[in-house]
Order: sequence, then C-alpha cells, then structure tokens
Amino acid sequence: MTGIGWFFRTQPSRVEHFHHEEFALRKTGTLIAVVLVVAVAGCGRPSGPPTFTVTGRVTFNGRPVPVGRIMLEPDASRGNIGPASVADVAAGRYRTRPGRGSVGGPCLATIYGGDGTLPTEEHDTALFAPWTTAIDLPRADCTHDFDVPARP
Repeated sequence: MTGIGWFFRTQPSRVEHFHHEEFALRKTGTLIAVVLVVAVAGCGRPSGPPTFTVTGRVTFNGRPVPVGRIMLEPDASRGNIGPASVADVAAGRYRTRPGRGSVGGPCLATIYGGDGTLPTEEHDTALFAPWTTAIDLPRADCTHDFDVPARP
C-alpha cells in the first residue's frame, strides 16, 4: 500500500483505542477493589494467642490504691509467651483493656501506684516503687487481687 490509506488501515480506530483504555481502567479498578477487600477483611482478626480479661483489686497497706497501672507480661523464664497487657488502676480496681487482656499462664505483674495528686518538685505521687510479682493466671477470664507489701 502506498499513500495515506496505508496509515489509516494500520492504526487502530479511535473507537478501538477507547475500548482498550476503558478495559485497562476497568481492570485497574477491579484490582484496586480486590486489594481493598482483602486488606479490610484482614483487619480486625485477632492474631496470636487468645487473650482473656483480668479484673481485680489493688491494695497497699490495706487501702485501695487510688491510681496506677498494672502490666501483665508472660513469664518467658517459665515457658510462657505472648503479648503483654496493661490495666489502669482507679480507686483500687483494675480491668485489662478490651481485646488486649492477658494470655494467662505464668506471668509477671508489675504494679505502679500513685496517691492521685499531681506531682510537684517537692511531692512525689508514687505510693511505692514499682513492684513486680510472679503469678499464675488461668487461660480464661478471671479475677486476681494484689496486695502490694509495705516498704521494708
């Protein structure tokens, strides 16, 4: 073929070109939708070992600890593994956070307690130095009370 007729016969028509772009966009849109669905479906599924809610009371010198925090860590030295959990203490009571409880079994509990006032340069609000104790928790929701011993 000679002349300009050859050029028009070898090039895709505008309609064909449009359909190729539309197909590519549809394909890309479908891929993005599939990736989003897979990503969202993966969210919210618990990973790792099951965790359990732990509640209880915390006392020091026989009185409820006004404010504080408890950290429950699986005791690796006794063969327990998993994520640590944290619970805030208020008016002598605590509860692990929903969905982020203890794995149970042998654990180390570290307790921090304060008198409930704001700290100043002259006033330390800690009732006691951080206190750690070894405990065994069931692998189920449970209650465990702590009585922090008086200072030596």
